[in-house]
Amino acid sequence: MRILLLPLIILYRLHFAAIFFVVLTLLYPVFWFLLLNEKNYNKVWKLKILTSRIILFLDFIYLKREIRAKKLEGPYVICANHASYLDIILMYPILPKTRFLFMGKSELLKWPVINIFFRKLDIAVNREKRHSAMRSIVRAKKEIMNGWSIVIYPEGGIPIDAPKMAQFKNGAFKMAIDLGVPILPITLLDNWKLFGTDPVLSARAHPGVSHVIVHEPIPTKGLEKKDLVSLRSKTFEIINKPLMEKHGDYIEKL
Repeated sequence: MRILLLPLIILYRLHFAAIFFVVLTLLYPVFWFLLLNEKNYNKVWKLKILTSRIILFLDFIYLKREIRAKKLEGPYVICANHASYLDIILMYPILPKTRFLFMGKSELLKWPVINIFFRKLDIAVNREKRHSAMRSIVRAKKEIMNGWSIVIYPEGGIPIDAPKMAQFKNGAFKMAIDLGVPILPITLLDNWKLFGTDPVLSARAHPGVSHVIVHEPIPTKGLEKKDLVSLRSKTFEIINKPLMEKHGDYIEKL
């Protein structure tokens, strides 16, 4: 059956890529101009939300959120599972009233069009160079103190066997404890089915609904370094539980 659908999958993936780069290319001069001045960063944020909604609409991807948090009052260290390139685009309509910056791999600085955001606004991390990584962490802490939340995918990348989650790295939780800001866990339930990563042309891809759960924030005030592992484990379990409830049979076969 999948072989019969392969031409449609390839066509949709090409359509998705074309929409993504055409929309961003058309808006690139506006983003470039606004990013010349830090005073415009809130305008850039709002334009990012609009841009993501346009891309998702034209690619026939729709969002259905379940907000379990009683209130969403940042700043937060936002942690979500990572299973698709859709995860980044969807984060803007998921949290349209919570200003955030992404922390991402330094390789994103080499990507056409989107590299402008990681040069000016979002935070690129070069984990192979300690001093560079430390500068990125200092910058992230500074932005949190300025009222921005920080989005970190604590798996460190998209796992090869997504939606099965990889072990979380410590960085997000150390930052949250150091600054006493809550962790905001988010479960992205379906993005791995809507738009897979590998192989580039033939991975899963089709229009549909992305179901997302925004969990209750986890407070970190009063926590110390010794609490890092338990905080990391708690966040993992909160994010993973809905995934297992919905896709457990599939995940256990991986």
